[in-house]
Amino acid sequence: MSVTTIKSAFGAALLATGLIASGTASALTLNTTGLKANSVLTFSVAAFGASSAAGITFKGLGNMTKIGDVTVIDPESGLEEVVPQFNQPITKADISIGWDLKITANSGNATRSALQVARGSRQATLANFVVDFKAKILYADVITGGVTTSKAAIYTFVETVPQKISFPNLVLNQSVTIGELRFTQQAQDLLGDALALSAPLRASLAGLDFGNIAILVTSYKRSPAVSSTPFTAADLPTTP
Repeated sequence: MSVTTIKSAFGAALLATGLIASGTASALTLNTTGLKANSVLTFSVAAFGASSAAGITFKGLGNMTKIGDVTVIDPESGLEEVVPQFNQPITKADISIGWDLKITANSGNATRSALQVARGSRQATLANFVVDFKAKILYADVITGGVTTSKAAIYTFVETVPQKISFPNLVLNQSVTIGELRFTQQAQDLLGDALALSAPLRASLAGLDFGNIAILVTSYKRSPAVSSTPFTAADLPTTP
């Protein structure tokens, strides 16, 4: 079958389902809870080292799991260093399909994934992550002291490995890596206050690249599907 024929068949399928409007792009929201769709956060050597030196620890909650440590090359020293990785299952993807069948990624959600950031008895939890590919911002709900700041801007980012995206048989396949994760001012204020960070320590962490997130959505089935119920303050583990 020729490429033209495949495109025509694909376009016909989209038209039949009402996904394409003549001359315009149509947005489509996809439930990926039942697919092997993951986003893996790998801390940078500098960010993890600075956080550890400040007594800051990280713990995955909800859908988020620590998947072990990985050895990476420190770009400054050239030496091998060990940093942690956390996996956040992707629960929803939003794409646009143009009249020319070009597919564009708009956003992706990792609902119910949460990362608890602690310093001594003080804690802040980032939850229900949203990657906005257009604004180049990673959002999350921030839970501190039982109070939730919804969809706070956490990191700015760039695409360090460009998007590869397709939609064969109406199933999403996507890969992209976002990096140069740098705290926004809102994140600096929320986390700095929650963890009682000094002004010099806030300034130090604010200037760091925190690492990268490798996003991969496949057509393979995940069984059982992950939960897409938002993580809230009520889901936080009780402290003894």
